Amino acid sequence: MNRNLTENEILEEVEKGSSEIDNNKLDLIVNDEEEIKKKSSRLDSNKFMKLIKQLKLAVSLIKDFKNKVYTDIPWRSIAFLGAAVIYFINPFDMVPDMLPVFGFADDAVLFASIFKSIQFDLEKYAEWKGLDRNEYF
Repeated sequence: MNRNLTENEILEEVEKGSSEIDNNKLDLIVNDEEEIKKKSSRLDSNKFMKLIKQLKLAVSLIKDFKNKVYTDIPWRSIAFLGAAVIYFINPFDMVPDMLPVFGFADDAVLFASIFKSIQFDLEKYAEWKGLDRNEYF
C-alpha cells in the first residue's frame, strides 16, 4: 500500500473521530495517562523515540488545556490531538499493535501527520513550556 494513501486513510479516521471529541473524552485521556505510558513503554525507543515524545507532549497539552493552564490553542487542534491519543490507546486500530514495528507504524504516521498539520499550535505550546521544539518535529 502506498504510504501517502495509508497516511490519508489514517488522517480521515482521526478527522472523523475528532468530531466526537468533547470534554468527557478529554477527561478519559487524562484519566488514562497511566495506560498511555504503559502502552508507550512497549515501543522500541530506538525506532519510536519521536512518537514517544509526541505522545507525552500531546497528553501534557491536553492536561494543561483541561486544567485551563494553557488555553491559547484552537479547539480543532485539541480535538485532533484527543482523537490521535484515543487512536493510540484503542487496541482495535487499523493495524494490530501486536505486530512488532508495523503495529505501531500507523500510530507513528498518525502522530507525525497530526503534528505536521497543527505544528504552529504545538510549537507555541512547546515554547510556552520551555521545551526544545526540535525534539518533537
